[in-house]
Amino acid sequence: MSRRAPKFSIILAGGKGTRMRSADRHKVCFPIDGRPAINRALDAYKTCGISHHIVVVGAMAGQVIETVGQEHPDVIFAYQAQQLGTAHAARQGAKVLQGLADEDEVLIVAGDRVVEPVVLERLFNRFYSQNCDLAFVVGPKRRRSDPGRVMLYPDGSVLANVEVSDVWQRQILRTIRAAAQEGVRLSKEEMLQLIRSDFSERKAAVAFGQLWQAIAIQDRLPTDEELLDWISPQMTVFELLDQSGKPLVVEPQQVDDAKLANFSIYLIKTPALVYALDRLDRNNAQAEEYLSDIITILAQARAGGEPRFRVECLRVDNPNYVMAFNDPAELLEIEAYVQAKKRRRMMHELPASPAFRTIAEWQQAFRRLLEGGRQAKGVLWEEFVTLYGHETELIRERAQAHLTTLDHAARRLGRGERVLLVRSPGRVNLMGRHVDHQGGNCNLMTIGYETLMVVHPRQDDHVYLYNLDQEQFPDRHFSIGEMVIDLPWDDWLSLVNSEQASHMALKAGGDWSQYVKAATLRLQKKFSTIKLRGADMVLNGNVPIAAGLSSSSTLVVATAEAMVAINQLDTFPAQFVDLCGEGEWFVGTRGGSADHAAIKLGQKGKAVKVTFFDFAVQDIVSFPQDYVLAVCDSGVKAHKTTNARDQFNHRVACYRIGLSLIRKLFPQYAPLLHHLRDLNVRTLGVPLGWIYKILLRLPEQADQDELRGMLPDENLDLVFSTHRPPQDGLYPIRGVVLYGLAECERSRLFADALRANRIAEIGRLMNVSHDGDRVARFTPDGNRHPYQSPTSNGYLLDLIDDLESGDPHRVMRAQLQWQPGSYYCSVPEIDHMVDISLGAEGVVGAQLTGAGLGGCMMVLAHGHAIPQLVENLTGEYYARYRKPPSILLCKPIAGSGILLANGD
Repeated sequence: MSRRAPKFSIILAGGKGTRMRSADRHKVCFPIDGRPAINRALDAYKTCGISHHIVVVGAMAGQVIETVGQEHPDVIFAYQAQQLGTAHAARQGAKVLQGLADEDEVLIVAGDRVVEPVVLERLFNRFYSQNCDLAFVVGPKRRRSDPGRVMLYPDGSVLANVEVSDVWQRQILRTIRAAAQEGVRLSKEEMLQLIRSDFSERKAAVAFGQLWQAIAIQDRLPTDEELLDWISPQMTVFELLDQSGKPLVVEPQQVDDAKLANFSIYLIKTPALVYALDRLDRNNAQAEEYLSDIITILAQARAGGEPRFRVECLRVDNPNYVMAFNDPAELLEIEAYVQAKKRRRMMHELPASPAFRTIAEWQQAFRRLLEGGRQAKGVLWEEFVTLYGHETELIRERAQAHLTTLDHAARRLGRGERVLLVRSPGRVNLMGRHVDHQGGNCNLMTIGYETLMVVHPRQDDHVYLYNLDQEQFPDRHFSIGEMVIDLPWDDWLSLVNSEQASHMALKAGGDWSQYVKAATLRLQKKFSTIKLRGADMVLNGNVPIAAGLSSSSTLVVATAEAMVAINQLDTFPAQFVDLCGEGEWFVGTRGGSADHAAIKLGQKGKAVKVTFFDFAVQDIVSFPQDYVLAVCDSGVKAHKTTNARDQFNHRVACYRIGLSLIRKLFPQYAPLLHHLRDLNVRTLGVPLGWIYKILLRLPEQADQDELRGMLPDENLDLVFSTHRPPQDGLYPIRGVVLYGLAECERSRLFADALRANRIAEIGRLMNVSHDGDRVARFTPDGNRHPYQSPTSNGYLLDLIDDLESGDPHRVMRAQLQWQPGSYYCSVPEIDHMVDISLGAEGVVGAQLTGAGLGGCMMVLAHGHAIPQLVENLTGEYYARYRKPPSILLCKPIAGSGILLANGD
């Protein structure tokens, strides 16, 4: 699963495409399923998260520009005046790219490529997870004419790429030179036959130079001396380097025997691209600049005896996942595949995948795992290790949960039905609370408490829901078609804001099926030309409900995973996350996508730093090895469907109004302020003291009439309509905005502190963040005192004085990340748990988790501190408040997905 996407693509569409036999249509403009191939490709690259696209044009440039511009007016074009090869075309795109970014990553691909999203997902994941300089796609060589031969070292790392025309050229030269050395006289006709078997007349003239001039133009047979003079030994082999950097001579037949072909899809860092382009030449069989030579250049580069660049290849075995066309016959093959895929979808045929098995087969696989354990060395066990780590107890517990769900499904559906298994874990946001919908960072971690789902695809559009916990979650049923009949269908925002949707939500009263409907409806709206098939869904979960661990979002994500799989929808993780976040608006909240991003993108043993608008994974860092995250349930439920929803939306309204006021009061900054996170020293180019001066202009609190007077040109009714007014009628604008700015800064810095293992700093960031949500503080003997973080004029003026003092301690104290702000969404019980936890030796930090108003808190503690922490919380909190102890000890596990267990 991809965690990140590059910002740029360079799409090569400058070639003539002569084999398409068309004088008036460029190759990339030929339609696939009724749309130009290049526009379909751009759709795919945009869907996968690439935001900026450069199309290199040359032959029939006007037609390509017009074709692309009609559907993708934001594309930038680069012109290739001469057809000097694919690298020459990429060079023109790189010149444009250098004007846009000093350093970034770029996907380079031919305009005729038809690539399934799963390939791009896997390529991006390989590139970013392995910190590659270049990652490219390969597959099994199927035809002798497959263009590139990818050679690997014995350990599987990349050695080089050689174009097939160079292989053929050197094979022919080797044969002719060997005959001359042995005194065997090849006739002119025999040499011509050798060459013409693989080269056209035009290409042969380039590849064989003097030899071709003699035998084809001058019609004479060269002497052996001429042949040996024209064909040097170096022209009959390939000279490379072995892994130690020593010379390695490879014969053409060894290259031709390579099992992998290059599919010409490259993801590369721009410094590596510049390095390779600077070292290209045209000394090859076609006298062109091969883009594929960047593989060899980077893989062979050494610095201090070690590889200078990290080069990885991604193998794709399914021939339909990466397709290209050079002639009408190949275009027909692609069209046939696309149409067959559409027919399968229309006929509700299940894709051929190991994920779909009978319930009986799945039951047998899990029983084997539980009976044999690690010794069985089954594929399912190995998959669970990749998901959960090596803790046998956790693997067995999760396997038993799956089997229990399958047993229930067998009773409901029958053991012979084909199903797939979906898992969707709960999440914690280590840092970045309440700011995902403001464009801030979140530092996410998925935990070993999950919603599990057994999914049986149906032939109709009905969805039947069966939960193992019948008491809390009774059986439910709905029809997708009947659900959408009365809903507006213009756009998603209009739909969720409509009276019909509000009536549905009110009538449902927070029923659990609303979250399944939310995900299903959002996907149906996104893929509006596809009638989604329904499913029988059997669910089981152990994520604590209303505890701030996103139990409801796990249901949304699990449903989306299931519906995408059974309907064969083309989505990409970034788009998937956004659709889940937007889908949950149907329930009535207006939050962001942080929960869904964590659930989808979590990694075993890692914390994932993401940003929003545009969504991207910015960093992946290891969780501290000797530390444990204890997630402790307060027992105070935080139901989003009660009055708590009003308070959540009220705080978001404070953000929106605060940003609008700043734009009005400081119009010089308005063009830069798209989201609250943009109000920072880096974006505005101002010192931190000026940010505090901006905050001084915001009211500490104001009622609706006062706010309307401050913003007379804005329709604040749209903002106020998301919630009922607060009891005191006041909106704490400044405190909420200060919290949001400070939390954006904390969440920006958190991953760096985690990577550097600055544990004390991590703990302090957690504690200050929680202070921004506090409503109470407790003394060691349990006495409660009201608490609200300071936001007064005097407080801000003191911070400005500290920054201007020149005293390093005061300057550090005044940094934005150490200011709590006042979001005020905790509850006294959670504040008490935090204060109890911080009293245990070995505890680093503690804070609220989730949206607040109940639920859980989390504690980062060294492993040796856990027994004391549990004892303190059990005696001083759970016993005092007469609540059952609920302390979950967590380390990161993998994010949501569908089980494969291929071969088990």
